[in-house]
Amino acid sequence: MTLLVIGVNHRTAPMSVLEAFALGGGEVTDLRTRALAGEYVAGVNVLSTCNRLEVLADVTAFHGGLADIGTALVAVTGLDWQELSQHLYAHFGEKAEEHLFTLAAGLDSMALGESQILGQLRDSARASRQAKTLTPDMIHILDKALEVGKRAHSETALDSVAQSLLESALGAGVAHIGPLTRANALVIGAGAMSGLAVTTLHRHSIKSITVLGRTLEKAERLVAPLGGRAVQWTDEALVRELAAADLIVSVTGARGTVVDKDTAIEALQRDEVGSKNKFFIDLALPHDIAHDVAELPHVRVMGLSELSRQFADTSSQETSSVVAVIGEVKEIIQAALDEEAVHRVAKKVSPTVSALREQAQEIVDGEYDRLARKLGGDVPQSQLAEIRRTLQRIAEKIIHTPTVRVKELSAEDESVDYAAALTNLFDLSKTPADKQGELDRNRVDFSAEGMPKRTASANHYVPADGLRPVADHTLDVVEPEFFTGRTMRLGTRRSRLARSQSTAVAQQLAALTGWRIEIVEVVTEGDVNMTPLAKLGGSGVFVSAVRRALLTGKVDMVVHSLKDLPTAPAAGIDLAAVPPRVDPSDVLITRDGLTLDELPAGAVVGTGSPRRAAQLRAARPDLDVRGVRGNVDTRIKHVTEGRLDGVVIAAAGVRRLGRLAEVTDTLDTSVMLPAAGQGALAIECRSEDADLSDTDAEIRAALNTINDPSTALRVAAERAVLSRSEAGCSAPIGALATIEGSTLRLASVMAGVDGHLQRVSHLTALPAGADGAPELSSSAALHAALRIGYDSADELLHILGEVPDTLAGSNAPTENLPGMVGGRS
Repeated sequence: MTLLVIGVNHRTAPMSVLEAFALGGGEVTDLRTRALAGEYVAGVNVLSTCNRLEVLADVTAFHGGLADIGTALVAVTGLDWQELSQHLYAHFGEKAEEHLFTLAAGLDSMALGESQILGQLRDSARASRQAKTLTPDMIHILDKALEVGKRAHSETALDSVAQSLLESALGAGVAHIGPLTRANALVIGAGAMSGLAVTTLHRHSIKSITVLGRTLEKAERLVAPLGGRAVQWTDEALVRELAAADLIVSVTGARGTVVDKDTAIEALQRDEVGSKNKFFIDLALPHDIAHDVAELPHVRVMGLSELSRQFADTSSQETSSVVAVIGEVKEIIQAALDEEAVHRVAKKVSPTVSALREQAQEIVDGEYDRLARKLGGDVPQSQLAEIRRTLQRIAEKIIHTPTVRVKELSAEDESVDYAAALTNLFDLSKTPADKQGELDRNRVDFSAEGMPKRTASANHYVPADGLRPVADHTLDVVEPEFFTGRTMRLGTRRSRLARSQSTAVAQQLAALTGWRIEIVEVVTEGDVNMTPLAKLGGSGVFVSAVRRALLTGKVDMVVHSLKDLPTAPAAGIDLAAVPPRVDPSDVLITRDGLTLDELPAGAVVGTGSPRRAAQLRAARPDLDVRGVRGNVDTRIKHVTEGRLDGVVIAAAGVRRLGRLAEVTDTLDTSVMLPAAGQGALAIECRSEDADLSDTDAEIRAALNTINDPSTALRVAAERAVLSRSEAGCSAPIGALATIEGSTLRLASVMAGVDGHLQRVSHLTALPAGADGAPELSSSAALHAALRIGYDSADELLHILGEVPDTLAGSNAPTENLPGMVGGRS
C-alpha cells in the first residue's frame, strides 16, 4: 500500500470554498466512484464534514493518484482545478499515516481534542467497506487510526483539553468582570465547541447564558437543558446581545472576523450601565474578534495565542498538565506509527521468507524423490516416510534462524535491505530451471554495441516528487539486486543534497548494471569556505576537488549539480550523462507563508546568488537582499529561526530533499529566470585518453543509457550563453531553454552593473528525422542549441555594452547575513 491523503479544511480554505466541499451522501458515493475509475487509485475512502473533506486513497504512484483524485474532485465539486489546488493539502506514505492518526485523535480539529471526528471517521470507513471501495491495507490502516483515536480519549485526559482552554480564560476573566455568578454570558456560534463552552459556563454558575447562532434550532438544543436563551443571529441581534453581556465567548470557525471594532463600539454605546467591563474569549482559529477591539476602554480580549503562551508557562500546574496530555496523545500516535513501520517491514520480508521455505521444500522433495528411486522397493514405506520427515526437520532447523533474524534485523534497521541480502544468499529469485541455464554474469558487455536499448520509463530513474528525499544520504554502499562482480566508486560532495542525489544515481546504475556502487565523499573548497561565491570566483569551487579525485583514480565517476559545472571543457574528463531534469525554477520560503508579492517592504530576503539578487531587486526594489551561504537545510534554518524573512533557493534541491511542502512561492520565469543548467545533474567520468583501467569504457557506455537527450540539449543552449559571455556560474545571468515540438526556445536575462535587467528570447528549428520527430542527439541539434545560446549572449552584451560583474553594483547582495564574519559563518 502507498497511502495518499488529499484534503481541504478550515485552515486551508474560506467558507465559500468549504461549502462546495460539503458533500451529501450521493456526492460522496460519486466521488468514490470517480476516484476509483482512475488508473492509479486502487482503493478510496471519503470523509466529509462541515469543515473538512479528506480523500484517503491507496495509490500506485503519487502524481498519478493526485491527478486521478483531482479530476474526481473537479467533477463532483464543480470547482476549477486552478482554484481548487490553492486550498488542497496532500500527505503521502508515512506522512499520510501520521496525518490520519492525528486526525482520528482530534489534534487536527478546530476544537482541539474533540471526539466528534472519531465517529465521523468511523462512519466514513463503514460506508466505504459496504461500498467495497477499500483495499485490505486501507482497512488495516483505518482500523489502526480508529484504535489510536479511542486510545487517545480513553487513556489520556484529552477530553479535558478544550475545556481547559476555556477554564484558563475564565480564570483571567474574573479579574476583569468580577464574579461569574453575577455575569451575563454570550456564546457566539452553535457548534461543538460552543456546546462545550455552554456546559463549562453553567458549571461555574454563571448568571445567564445566551447562545447566538445562525441556525436557531442548533442554538436552542445547546441551551434547552440548562435554561438559557437561544437567539437567531442577525447583525442587530449581535450588537444587542453584545451590549447586554459581560462575558463573550466566540468560536464560530468563520474565515473572517465576527466582531470588528465598529460593532464593539456600537455595543458599548448601547450598554445601559455605561462603563461595564467586557471580557472577550476568542477560541476560534482563525480569530473571530478583530485585534483592535482590545484597544477599546473597558474591554479585554483573550485569544488562542495568549492562551498558548499561558500553556507554555510550566509554572502553571493546570496549563502544564494540558501540555502533558497532548504529549501523551502524541506518544500514542508515535507508538502506532512505529508499529506500522514494523508491520511494513514484516510485509516486505514475508515474501522472502515464504520463498526460502518453498525453496527448502523443493530441495527436500527433490532429495527424497532421488533417494526413493535409488532405494527402490528395498525400504518399507514407513521408513521412507520417516526419512522424509527427517529431511524436513533438518531443513526447518537450518532455515529457522535466518528467517527469524531477518525479521528482527529488518525491524531494527530499515536502512539495510535484509530481505534482498537473504534473496542473494539463497538465490531465491531463480527457479530451478533458471539456475540450470543461468549464464555467466560475472562480466557484462557494456560496449556501445552490446548496450541494450532502454526507454526512459525502464531505466530505474528516481523522480524527485518533493515529498521525500530521492535517496538516503547516509548510504556508503549501494548494493544491486543481482551482483555482477564489479564494484565502482562514485564521487560526490559531502552536503546532504549532494549525497542524496548522488545516491539516487548510484541506485539507478546498480539496478541497470548489477554493479556495487561505493559512495566516496570529496570535500570541495565551496563546502568549507563560506566566502560569497562571487568572491571565490564561483565557477569550479564545487567541482575541482571532485574532478581531481576522478583523474587520480580515487573515484570512477562523479555527480555534480550541472549549474556548478564550468563551461570550459576539462582535459581527460567526459560529460557522460545528463539525467532527466528536475524543476529548474527558483522558489521562495518565508517564515509567514507569504509569497514574493505579499512580503512587506523592507523584508530581509537571503540569497548568495548575484543572478537572484539582481532579479529580486528588479521585481521588488523595496526588499533588503542579504548574502547567505550554506546548504539547503542551513539556508532554510535561517528563515525558521528568524534571521531572515525569506530565502530564495533552487526548486530542484528542495524537491530532491523532500521539503517541497515548505515552499511558499514558486517564482515565475517572468520574474526569475534560473541559472543555466539549474535542476539538472551532470555525471562525469574519465575520457578515453585518460583511461586508468579496462572498466572505463564500460562506465562510459553504462552512463550513456541514463542520459536524457532532451535535457542535455536544453542545458547546452543555456550554458552557451555563459560561455559566450565568458562568465561563470555566479554571474548575474539566467537562461532557460524549452523544447516545443521541433522548436527550441531560449529565454535569457543579464544584469548590468547598475542592476538593470535585459531580457531576450530566441527560437530555432531542430533537425527532424525520417519520422518527423526532432533528432535531439544529433550533432546538428547540438549545433543549433549552441548557436541560439551564442546569439542570445551576443545580443545581451551588445545592449548592455559590458560583461556583467558579479561583484559590483546592484548584482551582488548588499552584505552578508549578520553573524557571518569575514565571509564565514
